[in-house]
Amino acid sequence: MAERTLKPVSRALAALFVIAAANPAKAEKLVFDHRLYPPLKAVLDGGDPAMIAYNASNPRYVVDLIAVKGKSASDWTEALEIIARTPAKQVRTAREWADELRSKDERACRATTLPIAEDSASLTFERQSPGCKAARAPVAITRVVAGKRSLFLLTVLFKSEPDAAAREQWLALLRSARIE
Repeated sequence: MAERTLKPVSRALAALFVIAAANPAKAEKLVFDHRLYPPLKAVLDGGDPAMIAYNASNPRYVVDLIAVKGKSASDWTEALEIIARTPAKQVRTAREWADELRSKDERACRATTLPIAEDSASLTFERQSPGCKAARAPVAITRVVAGKRSLFLLTVLFKSEPDAAAREQWLALLRSARIE
């Protein structure tokens, strides 16, 4: 199967694919079809470690950032951020995490949040915050997926408004995300 699973596939990408819950014996993993957005597939298949930033300093909140367009994970114009989080007392569901994110965004600057899709285990929304210097990107499309022991967040970050084709491809990729 050509789906991207969050398991090691190469030395350069190993960090990206270890996102799992804190207890490895009961780990849930996030899978998504990376082929649905060709520029992401090219970066992942290219194996350039400069395009990926991995932060597992807090094993209950593991973050990967993949620069999809740009020079590196610290100098990008389009990126995919993946966060694996162990549910906390106040944040146990996709809705609660989305509400927490929205609250933080509203404190930082004025942002518009547009709901895209929601089901019993996931929530997808777009955040637009043009002109906000506190935002890492003026446009972000996020999908939060809840498992029994994990929460996963996939956010596509855009430094400028995405074209319609890119937006639709990203939405298809986000819809493909699920927990196994």
